Amino acid sequence: MIIDCTDETSHDIYKVLLGCVVPRPIAWVSSQSLNETLNLAPFSFFNVFSAEPPIVGLGIGMKTRKDSAGQPTVVPKDTLANIIDTEQFVINVVSFDLADRMNSSSGEYEPGVSEFEATGLTPAQSTKVKPPRVAEAKVSMECKLFQRIELPRSNIVLGEIVCIHIDDAVWHDDSIDVRSLQPIGRLSGSAYCKVDSIFDMPRPRV
Repeated sequence: MIIDCTDETSHDIYKVLLGCVVPRPIAWVSSQSLNETLNLAPFSFFNVFSAEPPIVGLGIGMKTRKDSAGQPTVVPKDTLANIIDTEQFVINVVSFDLADRMNSSSGEYEPGVSEFEATGLTPAQSTKVKPPRVAEAKVSMECKLFQRIELPRSNIVLGEIVCIHIDDAVWHDDSIDVRSLQPIGRLSGSAYCKVDSIFDMPRPRV
């Protein structure tokens, strides 16, 4: 089968990509609006792109909302709007024990509703940015906006990591123990995966 992306709708390409690029790490992003309303939402278009400086990237789509006249209009998702306004956010790693509450935070809540309260999670004070981290998360990365790239229906957000919080329970031998962290990954549809099968492959010496 061959798919010519120029002949397909963006929706159909999106569905194919969700099955191609797997598993995807999940960025559980906590942010804060200018009026200090807290927001928490997961995004699986996410990865790390540089260590010097430490840069992570998010793909955040737009959403459709009805305007005052009842007409549909495309607006930034709350997370993106908060990042644009404050230039700060926190990426929390989703461990298996937090999967249900991560999924709950992805719901379409009314503006002004904090997903922290809706999911029973605890906002913990960050060190270098204003938005709080998720206290229950074993790893959290405080970020400042490095660059925003606008696309027709989404945005690429590059964030510079300025501080990392790591639970002592997952820190072994000067590194993060993935077996203790138990991160989950995103697949296609409603499917997720656990990191419970790990094998080593030393790089060959050529």
